[in-house]
Amino acid sequence: MHRKEFDEMLTSLRERGSELDDVEVKEASGGIPTRLWESISALANRAKGGTMIFGLSATNFEWIGVDSIDGLQRAVSNACSEMNPPVRPRMTSFTDRKKSVLVVEIPECPREHRPCHNRQSGLPGGAFIRVGDGDRRMTDYEVQRLIAERGQPKEDVRVVKEATIGDLNSLAITQYFDKLRQKNPDAKHLRGSITELSRRFSIIGEDDEGVMRPTLCGLLMFADYPQQFYPSLCITILRYAGPRDGASRGDDSIIENQKIEGPIPTMLEEAFSVIRRNMRKGTLKTGLLAEDLWEYPELALREVVVNAVAHRDYGPWAAGTQVQVKMYSDALIVQNPGGLFGPVSEDTLDEVNVIQAARNGFLMSLLERVGIVENRGSGIRTMIAQLARAGLPPPQFKDHGSHFRAIFLNETLLDPATIDWLSTLAPHPLNERQRRALAYLKRYKSIRNKDYCRLNNCDSRLSTAELSELRELSLINQSGTRGGAVYYLSPISRTATTNIPGGMKLRHAKLLACFRENPEATLSAKDITRRSGLNHETTRAALRDLVRSGHLLPTEEKARSSRQAYRLKSS
Repeated sequence: MHRKEFDEMLTSLRERGSELDDVEVKEASGGIPTRLWESISALANRAKGGTMIFGLSATNFEWIGVDSIDGLQRAVSNACSEMNPPVRPRMTSFTDRKKSVLVVEIPECPREHRPCHNRQSGLPGGAFIRVGDGDRRMTDYEVQRLIAERGQPKEDVRVVKEATIGDLNSLAITQYFDKLRQKNPDAKHLRGSITELSRRFSIIGEDDEGVMRPTLCGLLMFADYPQQFYPSLCITILRYAGPRDGASRGDDSIIENQKIEGPIPTMLEEAFSVIRRNMRKGTLKTGLLAEDLWEYPELALREVVVNAVAHRDYGPWAAGTQVQVKMYSDALIVQNPGGLFGPVSEDTLDEVNVIQAARNGFLMSLLERVGIVENRGSGIRTMIAQLARAGLPPPQFKDHGSHFRAIFLNETLLDPATIDWLSTLAPHPLNERQRRALAYLKRYKSIRNKDYCRLNNCDSRLSTAELSELRELSLINQSGTRGGAVYYLSPISRTATTNIPGGMKLRHAKLLACFRENPEATLSAKDITRRSGLNHETTRAALRDLVRSGHLLPTEEKARSSRQAYRLKSS
């Protein structure tokens, strides 16, 4: 790690006021911290790994230094060597005012070796996971899930010993293969009896005694009532009267509570019907025509629910948990058991060049052949595009290891107040993507490159360029670098007001905004330059314009007086 990267990471810690999900801070002023392996395990089991910093205050992240860099490096190396698999960290030290800190970069543990754990403590006690800004011991389920996913899971084709062939709907299976033959009449793999085809497509299989029985994916697709054997393999839909934080406000009453059962195709259609019934609807009139506008785009809803059912964990440890749809006044949340599978992460779900792996490969194939699931990896991109087209924020994806959440927000970014606020920036030629990003920042405080891409349905290169333009205009500030860069509204943007005379340029509005908190203040050119974020020359030119136009009054007659300052003209 370079010093510039470390300084930017330190700035992010101080601005947030707490540790980051990928950064663990340890004071280490009294010697070598105990149980180093817990943090090593947690960061190694995290996508992209993480960083430990020794020698900073855990409260305000100021430099306090460590006693011995060499001794601490040896301790970290020994702890990393005691992990299974061993961790190979990268260590860098920095010094400031004779105080030294040690930065330890922990690489991500390869999927085929997870969970990374302390060899002496074993599993599950020696495996940890990062949750927010802290470390937590993995549950038995989380450990078993990672072990099962070292290869390709086949839980979806395990034979259900309690079921018989008679539990499958033979007519539904026949219609399924008839449909496939109509689409591809010359396919040799579609020839044979229904029994032969059912076995070929893993709808049925042999148990340990050679008896043919339904597989789990066979039951889920073709049994009239799979819940006879797995009661929790269903979809529950809850409609709340209030917002997501309603419980804290005493407003968490439930309007509707539905449990959707049956085979997957039936469950999906019934779930869409219940969700549609509980969505608010508006009407857009264009001349003589009227168009219904749903709370969320229907295609995005279909994709998010289908994904939850298709990609959930069907292993024994998760068979007692259902797919949940929670509808609030301000959001819709779809949650399924099992975190992300394969090489994808929250940030790469929608990327075309990332290898898409399916936890339930055989079930996915059955769903794809009849069009319930489209090309793998396209569903997330469809959600993002649909929400962007509807003027809604991009979906939020949260991988919690034991479960995965997709969150849709129904708060329009361009409400009247935000449009008025954006109008103060109108003198500068911002495009619609940049205006939408500023509106997003006004509501959600921060934005990353990936958020910008999803918000505007654009690629990373364009996102980087347009965020850089906003930064150069002093409309946003940046914290962090490269993939860890986060952007915030600048003080000038936050204090922007609609009370700016028509035709005024952006730099003039920025200077007047410096007087917003205290209209009676008297400020020097140096003060205004610092507060506005503009350079010295631009500030001087704008000050001359505002004095000539009568918006500002100088305190000294001589323009170049060393004591020159400025104040707002009284209205």
